[in-house]
Amino acid sequence: MNHLLDVTTRFEERQHATPFFWHIHKAGGTALHDYLSSCLNMTVASEVGVLEGHDQDQELSPVIIKEHTFINVDTTTENGIERAEKLGFQNMLDAVDVVISPLVLPAAKHLFSTSKKGMAFVMMRHPVDRLISLYYYLKKATWEPTYKEEWASMTLMEYIESDHVESNWMVRFLVGKPEGLIDEHDLEEAKRILLEKFWVGLQSNMVESLKRFGFLFDWKAHQKWNSCFADFEAGKNRANSNSEKGQIDQNSEEW
Repeated sequence: MNHLLDVTTRFEERQHATPFFWHIHKAGGTALHDYLSSCLNMTVASEVGVLEGHDQDQELSPVIIKEHTFINVDTTTENGIERAEKLGFQNMLDAVDVVISPLVLPAAKHLFSTSKKGMAFVMMRHPVDRLISLYYYLKKATWEPTYKEEWASMTLMEYIESDHVESNWMVRFLVGKPEGLIDEHDLEEAKRILLEKFWVGLQSNMVESLKRFGFLFDWKAHQKWNSCFADFEAGKNRANSNSEKGQIDQNSEEW
């Protein structure tokens, strides 16, 4: 995490850092990705830049995918991050407006450096709400390579009791323990990292969170900020909104 700025870093030093969004799935990250790339027309490093055969490119550069600008890397997989590093991604950071990845440790280590640091931010969501949203997504996500037909008929309780359910995803990704037992020490270490390295937004209050990120990264100076933000506030750009299901009673067995 030494390649990410501390949240206490002085304003002057932040100007030279590249925003790094840790994408926690089903926590509003897709909506934020779309907002930055599609509405504000930012140059984004995510998984989109390797579409249309650009994963075979031998040099890194901005590419146009569906009328928007991306760097021709995939920052969402370990292989993609390794390729980006080998092709000199760090030398491209001045051309990148935001880096997006769920793989917080590999991305921080290999996409940034002590001289070209990332400035990390994240959207968070209550873990039970996120798990329920993920459950409904997996039931219909036939396009995902990991999709299993059995999920379509699986009840929420069956999903919770299955081997498919996540186990302390955020803690594991922050401390680098994808397998094995998680203990109180791991939890405290994950909390420390969040406290010291991340500016945090909440999926339950995305509009206010986006507004604060706009101040933090000076996105509000963008000429399209006002119109884009108005659309976002009205709900027009919420990519995940159509997949949300009914609330689960907090007194229920599933909760």
